[in-house]
Amino acid sequence: MTLKFLLKSAIFALATACTILPSLVEAADGPFEVTTGSYKFLARDEPLVATDRKVDLWAEVYRPKTLSGESLPVAVFLHGNHATCGVYDKTLQVRQDIGTLYTTEGRCEAGQVVVPSHLGYEYVAKELASWGYIVVSINANRGITAGEGVGGDFGLNLMRGRLILRHLALLSDWNRGTGQIPAPATLKFDPRSTMDLSQVGLMGHSRGGEGTRAALQQFRDEGSPFPALIGGLSIKSIFEIGPVDGQTDRVLNANGVNSMVLLPACDGDVTSLDGMKVFDRTVLNTTPDTSKTIHGTVYVWGTNHNAYNTEWQQSDAKGCLGTDSLFPQNGRSKPQQLTAVQTLVPFFRGTVGAKADRSLVAQFDPVNPLPDVLTDITNVDRGYLPAPLGETVEKLETFSQPAGFSDARVRTTTRGVEVVNQNASFEHVLGKRVATVSWTADSDRSKLFQINFRPAKDMSGFKTLSFRTALRCFGTICDYPASADGELSYGVRLLDENGQTSNTVLTSRDVRISRPVGLAGWTFTFPGWPDFVFPPVLHSPLYTVEIPLSALSGVDLRQIKALRFTFHGQEVGTVDIADIMLLKTDPAPAQAIAQASAKSPSAWMAAAKVQAVSMSQHNPAADANTLTIVRKPAAARAASGASPAAPTVDIVVTSKRHFPVTDALPQLRIGDKLVQGGKIGPNGKTMTIAVPVATFNELPAGADVSLSLLASAPPWRFGPLRK
Repeated sequence: MTLKFLLKSAIFALATACTILPSLVEAADGPFEVTTGSYKFLARDEPLVATDRKVDLWAEVYRPKTLSGESLPVAVFLHGNHATCGVYDKTLQVRQDIGTLYTTEGRCEAGQVVVPSHLGYEYVAKELASWGYIVVSINANRGITAGEGVGGDFGLNLMRGRLILRHLALLSDWNRGTGQIPAPATLKFDPRSTMDLSQVGLMGHSRGGEGTRAALQQFRDEGSPFPALIGGLSIKSIFEIGPVDGQTDRVLNANGVNSMVLLPACDGDVTSLDGMKVFDRTVLNTTPDTSKTIHGTVYVWGTNHNAYNTEWQQSDAKGCLGTDSLFPQNGRSKPQQLTAVQTLVPFFRGTVGAKADRSLVAQFDPVNPLPDVLTDITNVDRGYLPAPLGETVEKLETFSQPAGFSDARVRTTTRGVEVVNQNASFEHVLGKRVATVSWTADSDRSKLFQINFRPAKDMSGFKTLSFRTALRCFGTICDYPASADGELSYGVRLLDENGQTSNTVLTSRDVRISRPVGLAGWTFTFPGWPDFVFPPVLHSPLYTVEIPLSALSGVDLRQIKALRFTFHGQEVGTVDIADIMLLKTDPAPAQAIAQASAKSPSAWMAAAKVQAVSMSQHNPAADANTLTIVRKPAAARAASGASPAAPTVDIVVTSKRHFPVTDALPQLRIGDKLVQGGKIGPNGKTMTIAVPVATFNELPAGADVSLSLLASAPPWRFGPLRK
């Protein structure tokens, strides 16, 4: 056991043990001392945001303490969906966030406090501000967080986007010294001419992630009032942490701006890793986009959803499978916070600001090494696109046709392997295609999959071959944590019309292709009741391999007739290959590639057999769950203020066990039917799921009813549906 292993293990243990401390990140690293201020304008009618509820204009502002008169770039942060009222639990030594009264009434019940979700990113806001940024972290509690959805915006993420734009309009007024709302003394500085709103970055966590994309698209909408209100606004970049996707009737993309999505591998709230779909749509996009923007994903092992916000102090996940958890069940996690600091900060420093240092974004390109401070914590897999499709990036193969044929309907070649062209794993957008290549120990020793080009392909104008890949479980690889070198490496070769074959380049040259990891399975048990078994949720998200064409030497790049993948030396395997592209961008220098390939994964990934998560006891009878059916005619809905609609049925469920407010939509299961959505009452113990009468009539009478929320909690069971 090495000294480095011991030191890193000690650091991790100390950071985890100190989770109840107020602050877990050291002083910021930038050259500027940081100070904070705030503004808070409560219970406002803001018709540009919402016409059916009051909202707050409330934010914390982080900035360099000394302002030199130079306008600084701006970053706006937006938290996700969560309870808005909480109470401190002396036993757990954390605040339990259980109520939503502040959402509708602007107050909490006696003994509860308002949950300051916007303060949960102070650790990364101060770091960014120390490099010369003004960071505004918005509190969206009133009216929006845990609020009731509306038609076309059932997750309220379009509303979240308009709230971001309203804050930017307020900042724009102060920056110009105009507007009806004066800057308050609590801001602690004169904001006139301090902000460069032509250099803006947005960060959104969870529903806040889709909210940032909603802000971008609604600002661009024809007839939008916001361009006139926010003089010179230019959103340069969006960084999302564990975002949701598809909770509005609009498809919200991050096109035309730099985009990076952090995906927590053990996310127990947004378990489907919806943020991957944002990147997929960028790769699938065929609309011309001439912006010189980068797009990517960072899939961070061992991380959950909640610990990225230090105010959300109870875990959404029980644990991880295939890798150690970076988060405790209660409290904060410094290691997980550092994974945000080491990705968000260089991304914004490299893409936002008149003096942005573009070299900083090189760490998102998989041919370059990640910083030691990040790789010493955990493994990170990267998806990357250096520019939108167009002049710089050209698609070569997407596996859109049935197995045995390329996109151009030319026959492919296989030997010793089986290839199935199919949809990618569940994390990906519907329509994302992969070639799943698999083989067994009985297969031919010479195993290959070859894509043929007719006519031959001229690759001489390109510099890099890029593709996405991932493993599925095969053999016994998912019975053990990932190895230091990954579980599989395969070769890539080019063939030309002259019969020449290039050097073979192994994928392990730059990336480690590892087993799927994700949420650990667990069981809740109680004598006399059926056990609830939560199965493991393993992810196979595609990440990027880039190979310089110069490394594939020995062929005439002007007339390439085939691309060959070889799987020699691997007895068994199942691997996905997708999105083969040619890039005109320069690959990393050889020295940087060597450094990247020398990186080892986290030192605390022991090679011991995976152990099941301990069984937890839960007494379903103590929940005292009830289910009531309330039929509401259209007239009653109109009288209640809702827009005219067909009659509905409210399924009202109650429990003594609080319903946690989540970012993913609640899922009510009735037999084999699934109903999504629901509004949690102010005390956290009632939920109302409104469904159209036609939908309710299709639900099977007598079927068992259960409600699933976080992956860390057993479902709420309500017995048979009585109609």
